[in-house]
Amino acid sequence: MEINTWVNGCKVKGFKWIDGKRYYINVQYFRPGSSVEKSPVWDKSVYITINDKGMNVVRNFLSSLVNYISELNLESGKELTITF
Repeated sequence: MEINTWVNGCKVKGFKWIDGKRYYINVQYFRPGSSVEKSPVWDKSVYITINDKGMNVVRNFLSSLVNYISELNLESGKELTITF
């Protein structure tokens, strides 16, 4: 399952990571009216552990997950894996 959509005003991409154990989610926020060709205001990425609960959140609660990710204070270059 791949994700390439807009959720809550954010551009969201997601796909199974190359290790086969995690699902990669990238959330980007752009200023209203700005072009997606320009850099986003912020860009955050997390990994979700692939298990029944984690994939349920990705499939059925993507809006809530995007809201959660947008509130995270992530340091650039740091990796965060979320396990449900």
